Formats: sequence, structure tokens, C-alpha cells
Amino acid sequence: PKLDWLQHRLNLDDAAMTKVIHRFPSILGLSIPNKLEPTLDWLQQRLSLTDEELSNLIQKSPALFGYSVNTNIEPTLNFFIEALGAEDKALNLLKRSPDLFSTSLEKRLKPRLEEAKNVGMVINVACLKRIGKYAEKQWRTSLSFQTR
Repeated sequence: PKLDWLQHRLNLDDAAMTKVIHRFPSILGLSIPNKLEPTLDWLQQRLSLTDEELSNLIQKSPALFGYSVNTNIEPTLNFFIEALGAEDKALNLLKRSPDLFSTSLEKRLKPRLEEAKNVGMVINVACLKRIGKYAEKQWRTSLSFQTR
């Protein structure tokens, strides 16, 4: 019943549902009323997603079900809104790159934002994508170009 519910809620065909399960097998142990449904509802409402956009978001990053809305997803969203100074830009960034929700706020996002500001980087969508996605060596190289 859980898979049927999720497949129907996200309008997934069998192949897409299989991919979601392979990418995040823990989904099989999550409760519909306690985890799946509230997470989907929050994401859809807060990120202003259509049903299709919600489905695409979960297909890209099914691990979102493994994160707490209160302690991970919402604080990360707020970080990007504050860093960009514009909610619409933050929403668009996270819709396109939901994997950024998996990046540690305290260990990566906040420290790197401070480093970027300290070397005078322009804080925009491209900078924040680098902050979240670059491996440490790439990030250090990126910073070094700013200080030359």
C-alpha cells in the first residue's frame, strides 16, 4: 500500500518508482502519515511546487524523505533565502538543485559563505551552488582565484 500511495501521489510509473527506491531504499520503512505525507505537503507548499515539480524534485533527490523538515530542510531553505536576499531566487535554486538540501549547514554552507564574503566574492546563485557542491579542493581553488 505504501508504494501504491507514493506512486499515485507523485504520479510515477513503475520504472520511476523503482529508481526512487533504488536511490533511497529507506523509503520502504517510512510511515505515510508520519513522514512521507507531511514531508511532501511541506515541500509542495513551502517551495510553491506543482504536482509535477514535486514529483521531479523527489525523483532527483528521494533522500529528502530522510531529512527532518524542522532541523534540516527548513533551516537550509532559510539559509539560501537569507544569503540571496530573495526568496524567489532561493526557491528556484533549490527546485533545480534539491541535492543542496543534503549539504551540511554548519560544516559546509555557513563556513564557506563566510569565506566567500571575506574574499569579496559576489554572493549570487552561482556562488551558492559552488559553496554547496564543490569538493574541498575545488572550493579552495575557487577561493584562490578571488584573492589574486
